Amino acid sequence: MPHAASLAVTAPRPMTRGGLIVLGLGAFDFGLEQSLIIPALPHFAQTYDASLIAVSWLATAYLLTAIVAVPLLARLGDLYGKRRMILVSAGAFAVGSLMCAVTDSIEVAIAGRGVQGIGAAIAALTYGLVRDTTETRRMARVIGALIGVANIGGGVGFLLSGLLVDSFSAAAIFWFLFGFGLVVLAGVALLVPESPKRKDVALDVAGALLLSVSLVALLLAVSKGSAWGWSSAVIASLFVAAAAGLTAFWVVERRVKQPLVDLRLVRRRPFANTNLCIFAFGFTFFSATLILPLIAATPSQSGYGLGLTTTRIGMLLALTSVAILVAAWVGGRVVDRIGPRLLAATGACFGLGGYCLLYAWHSSALALGIGTATVVVGSGFIPTAILAVVLRNVRSDRSAVATAVTLVFRSIGLAIGVTVVFSVISGAGLDGPFPNEAGFTRAFLVAAAGAAFTLLASFFLPGRHASVGESRGGADTATAAPPRT
Repeated sequence: MPHAASLAVTAPRPMTRGGLIVLGLGAFDFGLEQSLIIPALPHFAQTYDASLIAVSWLATAYLLTAIVAVPLLARLGDLYGKRRMILVSAGAFAVGSLMCAVTDSIEVAIAGRGVQGIGAAIAALTYGLVRDTTETRRMARVIGALIGVANIGGGVGFLLSGLLVDSFSAAAIFWFLFGFGLVVLAGVALLVPESPKRKDVALDVAGALLLSVSLVALLLAVSKGSAWGWSSAVIASLFVAAAAGLTAFWVVERRVKQPLVDLRLVRRRPFANTNLCIFAFGFTFFSATLILPLIAATPSQSGYGLGLTTTRIGMLLALTSVAILVAAWVGGRVVDRIGPRLLAATGACFGLGGYCLLYAWHSSALALGIGTATVVVGSGFIPTAILAVVLRNVRSDRSAVATAVTLVFRSIGLAIGVTVVFSVISGAGLDGPFPNEAGFTRAFLVAAAGAAFTLLASFFLPGRHASVGESRGGADTATAAPPRT
């Protein structure tokens, strides 16, 4: 950790209401980034005259870049200003969107999606900036609101995808994202204050390279294991490379004076507890929104499918996202009263109950909507609780990278959870020309087990009396947030 004397710090201006609105647009954009192209992937095969396997790289390229960009830009934000790095993220996302919009080449579109992935860093940077520029008593409320808005962006993305494709073309999705990115870019430049800047701290280049290579290898192996074969030499080599790279990263970070990621953000309380809980959350709570479109789009001749159009599926997902907005808003207002542990545990219980409901009842749009809405209440409660713990137990010069570590654990859990769910569904085989319904019911059971594990993991989070400042029994004095005046 750098000494205080080596840090040239400028005090931040307080966040204005206009700045918060702009950050809300950024959070909304972050939700759109992740969901808008998913329903349109089959249409991109026609737009770029490519196979579905090639088109799937539009999603993979974004994820691979994002998992590198999030911790790297977060650390740069801690060092040189979070607002500055938000501008870099939003600008890169706009450039990537334009690349995808103007090309008819699948290779250029994949490269554009990779550039878009840099925009994923906006989430960690935004939460860190809020920690720097918002009063402690308001911070949890603002974080909860931003989480809710981001998830609303995800739900709207599913709906808007169908409307843009049906009314215009698949390329219209990227033109929309380009325009929205410019709006966010201008708003941040005009209305968002800068965080403290620390100029006398060098970037840990070796750590950045090792972490980037390791995370890319791990995510690529997890996301492509089913397609390339879990026992293939390529997948085995990727897992070995990930393990070796993370081991080397651990050794390097213990020895450098100013590490990219302070290992106390991974292995010590309360961060080890939050990382475990957010990993379980990532593994579990996105399955419902992935399974819902599969069942809803399956023709009614299957005996269980609903045969809904892309637009109607998007409308259903958008409506369920309202539950996340409400849950995150409520969570931000009660987390200090009831404590992160109880809030996260409550969210896990909603997830467990929702998946049990979906297992027993998924034969109508009403059933899918109610079950999924019940699950995603946890997507409002759990991240709000976890980020409240992280941001209140870390110094401002580590706030963005601490959030980035949390989001990386969520992303890894999400990648593994998605792989498991689709493996379970495909492993059930076909019932005639349609996927076997047993695959979906088994996937709901797997997700319910994940929610139960999330409930167990939530018990290790701080309780009410440890939710402000240092967590009970744990936060290092080197990483604990200093008191604010």
